[in-house]
Amino acid sequence: MTPDLVTVGGLTVDNVISADGRVAIAQSGGNGAYSAVGAIVWTPRVGLVSCAVSSYPRKTLERLQAHGVDLGGVTWSDECLAACHWFIYDAEGRRDEGLASPPEALAEAGFPADRLSKEELRRWRDHLSARIVPDEISYSSFRDRHPLTPTQVPGDWLGTKGVHLAPSQPDVMLAMLDHFAPGGAIFTADPGGHLAHRPLHEIAPILARLDAFLPSEVELRAMVPGAGLADALAVLADRCPGAIMVKLGSEGVLVWDRATSRAVPVSAVPAETLDPTGAGDSFCGGVLAGLVETGDPLIAARHGAVSASQIVARFGADGALPANRAAARAYLSQETASCP
Repeated sequence: MTPDLVTVGGLTVDNVISADGRVAIAQSGGNGAYSAVGAIVWTPRVGLVSCAVSSYPRKTLERLQAHGVDLGGVTWSDECLAACHWFIYDAEGRRDEGLASPPEALAEAGFPADRLSKEELRRWRDHLSARIVPDEISYSSFRDRHPLTPTQVPGDWLGTKGVHLAPSQPDVMLAMLDHFAPGGAIFTADPGGHLAHRPLHEIAPILARLDAFLPSEVELRAMVPGAGLADALAVLADRCPGAIMVKLGSEGVLVWDRATSRAVPVSAVPAETLDPTGAGDSFCGGVLAGLVETGDPLIAARHGAVSASQIVARFGADGALPANRAAARAYLSQETASCP
């Protein structure tokens, strides 16, 4: 059976420290999972193309599948990965993300496993920064060594209406574009560091085939250094025929309006934020659903904002399940009616 939408991305296990110091160890995440959940907010069946290692919680996969995520595109590896990335947030939603360790390392180093004071957090950062384990394989490095391929995609998925490409190496994105394009799918993509730190001419073959390109503010500034946000969006709009949006976290998103050559703001949906991890990915899943349904970038951005609000209130990719589609559509209808 063909899923309504497909997301292509990773499955990771993350360690999170929220802005108030709360700690959540070994949370099930990954940009593939988060974007799939963001799409599930709007449609009952979403296919996931990914790879699950043996250390990824099987209960999470069962929960995803029970609530509409088709795992037919997921390959399975017996490899067990010890190191998880740490996502450490400040009050503005910014995060440190270049540090990794096994989940149990926090307690083994003598730190409390539920909440850290500012001083404890400072010492834990220093501990992680000094930690060097040359042979340790993280989830991100595993994915780079074992890239996703079109051979994983079930044949009956080629008729899907839309595909989101979560951050991946350029050759993975191009292969997926080639594979799904004959079916007429709408394509959205999130650059991540894989694209954001490359010259625009190198990623032009990807940009030219997208229906929406969805960088974060940090990624947009990396791709078009020295430019204001609106000017940077205009630069990307010259290279990408689709919608261009920049994610601004709690400040919402700017959508480039080609008709007026200006950046139009779309507000974030008010939500009590516990864990921002995956908000951008779930936003992307919502945007894909909105574009497929309406073809309108502004309305699609509102779909994405609703999806992101479902994720940030809980820890983990499956925290927002089951999706309350009726409530999401009621909120979207209200917002759309109140906006010009």
